[in-house]
This record gives sequence, structure tokens and C-alpha cells, in this order.
Amino acid sequence: MKKLIPILLAVFALASCEKDPDMGKLDDNYLVYTNHDEKADFKVPTFFLAPQILVISDSKEPEYLEGEGAEQILAAYTENMEARGYTAAADKESADLGIQVSYIASTYYFTSYAQPEWWWGYPGYWGPNYWGGTWGGGWYYPYAVTYSYSTNSFLTEMVNLQAEQGESKKLPIVWTSYLTGFDTGSKAINRTLAVEAVNQSFAQSPYLTNK
Repeated sequence: MKKLIPILLAVFALASCEKDPDMGKLDDNYLVYTNHDEKADFKVPTFFLAPQILVISDSKEPEYLEGEGAEQILAAYTENMEARGYTAAADKESADLGIQVSYIASTYYFTSYAQPEWWWGYPGYWGPNYWGGTWGGGWYYPYAVTYSYSTNSFLTEMVNLQAEQGESKKLPIVWTSYLTGFDTGSKAINRTLAVEAVNQSFAQSPYLTNK
């Protein structure tokens, strides 16, 4: 159920005459971790992608990743979902799956949490009210969670928006990915690696399909 993919484990060095590192030497400059609910039904027609990437940091004000890099990363999620037979819904109310992407600007550690309330209270976090419904206190992971989130990483959570509602019901997160290791000194290369990591997260999740 859990996969941790170190891409080749190569180490690169910057030559004095090179402005940016050689892309061919960066295959192992990132890690892609994915996990999913083995009981989840992924054969549903639609999804809704939160339109902004939330920045998780120590700021007291909501922050969002902006610019070309954020647009390319979000586009990669949409392209992968559509390639697997899903259709982007016009709004979250009409979608079967909800996807949110967060950028980790600081390092946080979590061990054996049954529910992901650790992000609650951070400014701008996509709380349960964002997805609508009366979820009785939020959402939950249907599996154990024990790992750390590091600076310069991306966390993605896929939520089942069609789960049964009610006062004691919580919205299950059926798939999550953790992308990390983008620290080459070049924003352009970091952006390229992040998009490659998004693609890899789907490549190692063959169950995530509506075909």
C-alpha cells in the first residue's frame, strides 16, 4: 500500500563553469511517496482541483504559491487525472473527488496520527468546510500515518466528496502523495522536477483510474 520511490539515488555536483546543474544528473534529486485506501472506489467520473497551492509555513496570514511554477504543477494534476479517465467538475459541489495541494515551507514531524488535524488552525488551510457538507469534525486517513514533512515539499490529499454525510461522519482521504527533494539552486529546474514528481506519483498509483 505504501510506496517510496528514490529516483536512482545519484549525487550531482556543480562544475565551476556551469550556471545550472545538468538535468541528466538530477534523476534522484527527489522522492515520491504515495499511499491510498485499499477499500476506496476510484472508478468515479469527476474531480475538482483546489485552484491554489496553499503554503504551509509559520506565517499568521494565508499564503499561496503563485506564478508559472504553481500553474504548471496544478496543470500536471489535471492532465494526469484526465488521462486516467476523470473529468474536471465545474465546482466542488458536483465533484466525486476533491484534490488539494499544499507546499511545505517549513519542516514538520508527525507520528502515528489517525486523523490529520495537525494542519487545522494554519492560516488558509483547506479545512473541511471548504469541501462543504456537515462532516462532524473534518476528515480522516483510513490508514496509519508516520513520517515527516520537510522544507520545499508538496503534500497532496484526495478526498472522497461523495462519502456518507452526518454528524458523526468524517470525510475520508483516499489518496495522498508527498513530493520532496527539490533543492537544486535553480527555480526553473526545481519547477521541472516538481512536475516530473507529480507525474511519477500517478505512475506509481495504477489503481487511480476511471478507465
